[in-house]
Formats: sequence, C-alpha cells, structure tokens
Amino acid sequence: MTLPTFFIIGAAKAGTTSLHHYLEQHPEVQMSAVKETNFFAGPPNGIPYPVGRVDRLEDYEALFDPSWRVRGEASPSYASAPRRQGVPQRIKQLVPEGLFIYLVRDPIDRLVSQYQMLVSAGKEQRSFSEALAQLDDADPYSFYLTCQSFYGRQLELYLQEFSADRVLVLDQARLRGEREETLRGVFEFLGVDPDFRSEAFSSELLKGGERRRYPRTLQRLKPVLRGPIRLLPPRLRGRLQSSFEESFLSTVPKPEVAPADRERLRELFAPDVARLRSLTGLRFESWSL
Repeated sequence: MTLPTFFIIGAAKAGTTSLHHYLEQHPEVQMSAVKETNFFAGPPNGIPYPVGRVDRLEDYEALFDPSWRVRGEASPSYASAPRRQGVPQRIKQLVPEGLFIYLVRDPIDRLVSQYQMLVSAGKEQRSFSEALAQLDDADPYSFYLTCQSFYGRQLELYLQEFSADRVLVLDQARLRGEREETLRGVFEFLGVDPDFRSEAFSSELLKGGERRRYPRTLQRLKPVLRGPIRLLPPRLRGRLQSSFEESFLSTVPKPEVAPADRERLRELFAPDVARLRSLTGLRFESWSL
C-alpha cells in the first residue's frame, strides 16, 4: 500500500499552499499532485464533503509513487474538528508512523483572511462587524470555521494518537520572515537534505491581501474548472490565477476590525492560544494576543 509518509494538516489561510509548493521543489520529496485530497476528512455527518475530495483508497494511493521514500499531501480540513471529526484516528489506522506539519497564524488574522475569501467567493455580503455579530463557534456549519483558529484544541486531538515528536508546529510569520531557516527545520523533521535551496523559495502563493472579487457567472464556472486546475503544479496554478485576477477582477480590501470586535475575538481565542503555547513551548511573539 503506497500512502503519504507525512501530512500538512493546516491551518486554513496559514500558508499551506506555499509550503506545499516549497516542499515539492525538494528532490527527495514527492507531494501529491492534488493539493487538498481531503481523503481522511471522513464521513460527512450531514456536512458536505470538501469540493473535489478523493474518496476512494485506490484513487488516493495512485497519487503517491512508491519509489519516493518521503511522500506528502496538504489538507487543512484535517484540523477542523468538530466539523471534521475522527481524522487523527483514521490516519493512524492507515499511516501509524505518519508525520504532521501544522502551520498556524494569529487566529484573528486567520479569521479576517477567511472573511476575505468568502467575500471574494460571493458567499459573504455583510461587513465584517455584521458577520461577526452572528458568529457562533458551536456551529460546525459556519462558513467561518472558527474551529480552525483553535489550534491548541486541534493539536491535542493529534497528540492523543501520535507522539509529540511526530508533530511539527510552525508559525506562518516565521515561514514568511525566516523562510530558509524555517524550511531547513522542516527538511530536518522529514529526514531529507536540510541544505537544499531553490529559487522558488522566494515566492509566496495565494496571499490573502491579494484576494479578488469573483462575479456570480465565474462562481458558477468554478466547480467545472476546479478539477483540471487542481492537477496543475501549485506554482503554475498560482501564476495563472494571479494573471487572470489582476487583469479582470477587482480586489477585496482587507476589512478594518473595530476595537470592540477585536476585543471579542481576543476573549474568544486567548484561552486556546495559551493552551497552544503550553503544548508547544513556542511564544508566537508577533501575534496580537
């Protein structure tokens, strides 16, 4: 059975596409051609599967080449409990020696980026404050998936199934600001040449601040185009998307977060950030809480 040896489990809007791109440059690493397979996302429980989910084991295996010792995939849905439950257990059944890379970022910034994405997709018409007023973290159907900003909670679920030395937690701020040093640590964690360098490491894909607003006609075409486009290498996919958006689409401005809204979010996320710091020993000094 040919399966991945490691997983990028999230978080959504924290740089997983860029990290996938950097890793596939390494001559000792094979990354799945489908970036978000969502294979282990599990039964829907009334919640629709992610679009384009690879749901058959034989199709999933076909994405990985047994001649490569180190094989990986990236699916942020793997760290979105309770919306997607039981993911660590399902992975352990098939890949008991798996390694995990968990990218995290300031949870408030992640939520703002999620808002921008929903606006660009035409799924959100309200202001950020209006949307936040109706935010319910207990609702697993929420577009905002605030569960994905509770990193400590997600990490604990993996540590119940896998030892701490099998999970590498990375701050997106370090991947942006100290990229070569951070990637060296990732390569060491995966057991490949840590000294490898690539010109591609200078690029950053799908920046949240560059989100574009898609009109409804294009939104309807997205499901049709998504399958073939997802098979393209991330760098080429990013170039094509950027070129099209810059030529034809208007930008989605980053919303201003009112002081009262920011305080509410700080109160919401602060206990979990404390839990994450305790679990990892990392300080996340650039974060706003």
